[in-house]
Amino acid sequence: MKSHDNRRNYSRSRVSVGATLTPEGEEPFGVEVADLSMTGVFLRCTAGLPVGCKCTISILFGHFMHELPIVATARVVRVVDGGMALRFDSVRLESSVELQQLVVEHADDPEQARLECSKGGGWIFRP
Repeated sequence: MKSHDNRRNYSRSRVSVGATLTPEGEEPFGVEVADLSMTGVFLRCTAGLPVGCKCTISILFGHFMHELPIVATARVVRVVDGGMALRFDSVRLESSVELQQLVVEHADDPEQARLECSKGGGWIFRP
């Protein structure tokens, strides 16, 4: 059986940035983004949500208050001790460039990540 890493179609970039996760119909809470790809994110957090839970994530990638966060809707696809994986359903149009930039900047293989970014993440852009 293949591991989770071997089934991935997109490179993951290791990062350590803050984010706010808002489960559908619930209050937002803070999480740490541990890795990021064009299709999803792994979060370090103590609160676990059920698989399938829909949520909105705002990734605070910038060092300055005026920088806009990367905002996406996502759903929980895996829960483990200390974290969970989300798959993006849609990404705000104005967030797509920042997402691509963050993925490429932190990728082990930036050229491969650029190629993957040119394919898009398979998600839907929304205003």
